[in-house]
Amino acid sequence: MTFKQAITLRNIMIILCICMLGLLGSKVLLIGDKIRVVQEAEQMYTAGDLIAAERLYRQAADNFSIHYKEEQIAGRLTELAPITAIRSSLDTLVRTSADQLVTKDFAGFMESYASLLSLKAKYFISGGPYEAFYRQLSEESGISVQLTEGFRQFKEQFLAELAAGGSGGDTGETYKWNLLLIPDAYYGGADDKTALLAAEFEAHDIAGLKALAAAGSFQPMLDSALSMAQAYSSHSYTAPWVQEQAEESAQLILDKDLDGDNVPAFAGHAVMYSNYAASAGLDADSSKLLASIKRSTSKLLSSAARLVRNGQFAEAIQLYSSLTTLQDTSADIAAAQLAWNIAEPVRLLPGGDETGKYTLVTSVSGQDGAKIAVAGIDTSGRLYYADLQEDGIISTRTGDIIPDFARLSGISFAGQLAAVAEVPVVVAEASLDDGRTAYTGYQIKPEGISVLFSFSGDSYELQAEDASILVANADTGNGVSGEIGVYTLSNGSYQFTGIRPVVTEPLFISAYDLELHQYENVKLSVDIYRDNNGRSVGLSDGRYLSLQGGAGSATGSAVVTGQYQGGYDYVQTETGEQYVPVFVVDSLESAGSNDADAGTDMNTDFHQNMNPGAEGELNLTPEDTGAETGTNANEEAGSN
Repeated sequence: MTFKQAITLRNIMIILCICMLGLLGSKVLLIGDKIRVVQEAEQMYTAGDLIAAERLYRQAADNFSIHYKEEQIAGRLTELAPITAIRSSLDTLVRTSADQLVTKDFAGFMESYASLLSLKAKYFISGGPYEAFYRQLSEESGISVQLTEGFRQFKEQFLAELAAGGSGGDTGETYKWNLLLIPDAYYGGADDKTALLAAEFEAHDIAGLKALAAAGSFQPMLDSALSMAQAYSSHSYTAPWVQEQAEESAQLILDKDLDGDNVPAFAGHAVMYSNYAASAGLDADSSKLLASIKRSTSKLLSSAARLVRNGQFAEAIQLYSSLTTLQDTSADIAAAQLAWNIAEPVRLLPGGDETGKYTLVTSVSGQDGAKIAVAGIDTSGRLYYADLQEDGIISTRTGDIIPDFARLSGISFAGQLAAVAEVPVVVAEASLDDGRTAYTGYQIKPEGISVLFSFSGDSYELQAEDASILVANADTGNGVSGEIGVYTLSNGSYQFTGIRPVVTEPLFISAYDLELHQYENVKLSVDIYRDNNGRSVGLSDGRYLSLQGGAGSATGSAVVTGQYQGGYDYVQTETGEQYVPVFVVDSLESAGSNDADAGTDMNTDFHQNMNPGAEGELNLTPEDTGAETGTNANEEAGSN
C-alpha cells in the first residue's frame, strides 16, 4: 500500500484521535504534577525550608495546565521574592562570568564581581533575614569557585604579559592596573599582593627604562619615567624605583657626555632632565642629579673663563655656546669676544678672522674715545679701519688702495697728529729706492678715509708750537739731499711750504779717532790739567792731547769742542814728556753742565796742576802744587 492509498479520511481521523488521547494524557499528568508540587511547596514552607518552597512555588506558577490555588501561589512567591531575586542574580552572574572568562573580558568580569558585591551587600548582612538564604544559594550556584578560578586565570595572564613587556602595542601599563584591580583575597592577602606586584612592576619598569637609556633615547626614557610616575600616582600607588632608575640612567648618560667632552650633548641632556624634574615636582633636595648638573655646569663655565685668560678664545666661545641651552651665557660670549678682539684687533676689520687677509696691521687702545682701534692693509693694498666703542659697537671705514703698496714696510697710529686732526690718523711707511721713506698719513673721519699728508724723507717731526711738520732729508723735488722740509696744515691736509736751514751738531768722538776727523768740528770728553811748563793738557780715553786755543787755564773734567788741524806738541805727562796731537779748543764746558756757552765759573770744580799719584792716578788738588788759581776759566777761554 502506498502512502497515497494510506491517506484516507478514516485514517486521518484515527491519527487525530490518537493525538488527542496523547494530549489529554499529558495534560492529566501536568495537572497531577502541579497539584503535587503545590502540596510539596506548602509542606516545605510549613517546615521552614523557604528556599525549596520558593523553587517549588515557581515551578507550580510555571505550570498552566490547571488553575489551582493560583492566589496562594502568587502570594507565596511575593513573600519569597528576595530569595527569587538572589537565586536569579546568582544564576545570571554565573552564566555571564563564564562567558567573560571565555572571551577574556576582564572589564566585564570586574563588573560581574562588582554586581556580586552589590548583591552580597544587600542580602548577606550579618544577622539579617536573608543571610542564611544568600549563603546557601551562593554555595549552590558555585559563583565563588568560578570567581576564584577566573581571577587566577586573569592574574596569571597579566603577570605573563607584564613580564613579556606587553603585547599588541601595550607596554604593560594596562596589565599593571588590571593586576591592581584584582582583589587582595585572590593574591592570598594584601601583603602578598603588595610584595608580588611591587617586585613585578619594578622589574618591568626598570627593564623598560634601561632599554631606552641603552638605545640613547634620553628624552623618551624621561618621558616614560614621567608617564609611569603620573600613572602610578593616578592609581594611588607609590613606585620609588621609577625616579631612582630615571636618575641613575640619566646620570650615566650625562657622565658619558662629560667623559667624552661632548658639552653640547651634556647641555641638551641636562636641560631635558631639568624639564623632567620640574614636571615631576623634583628639586635639588629630592634629586641628587640636579645638584650634580649644577656643579658640572659651574666647572665648565670656570673652564671657559680659564680658556679666555689663556688666550684660547675660540675654544672658550665654543664652550660658552655649547652651554647656552642650559644657561644664558650671552654675556660671557660677548666678554670673550671682546677679549679676543682686544688681543687680536685684526678681527675687528672686515674678514679679519681669515688667515692671511691682511698683510699689515696696527692697533691702539683708549684713543679718540674708542676702546680699541685697528687699521690694516689687505692683500690688495686697500686700507681698512675699525674701532670698538665702549658700548660694544664696532664701526668700520674703507679707504682706497695705497699706491705702490708692495713697498709698504709698516703702518702705525699717530697720536700727536690725531690730536691735531681731531680724528684718528694712520701713517703708512714705504721704502724708496733712494733710501728715503715715503710717509702717507690718512685721517679717519666719520664719513670716510682721506689723505692728511704725503711726503718722503728720513724721518718727520710734528712741531708743537704751530702744528707744522719738519721732514728730515726731505725730497722736495729739487734733487738736493739733507734738506729739512716744512709742511703746514692747510684746508684739512699738509702742504709743502719751504725748507729750514740745517744746523750740524759737532760729532762726539773718541780721542783715538781724532786723526779721522781732521778739520771737523768735534767734541771730546777730557780731564784737563796744567803741566810743569804751564801748558794745558787733556787726557781723553787714555790719550794725551795738547789743548790750545780757548782752553784757557781751566782744569778738571770738561767737554771740549774744536778741531784737530794736523799739529803735534810736547807736553809733560805722568810717564814723562810725550809728543801728542794738538786740539784747538773753540769752547768747553763742565762735564756735569748742560750750559753750552760754558758760562759758569769752572775754577770752583776744576784743578790747575797735575800731581801723579799712586798707581798712575791723577791728583789735581791745588794745595799739593801751590799753583795759583784763576778766577774765571771761561773768561780766559773767551779772551783766547
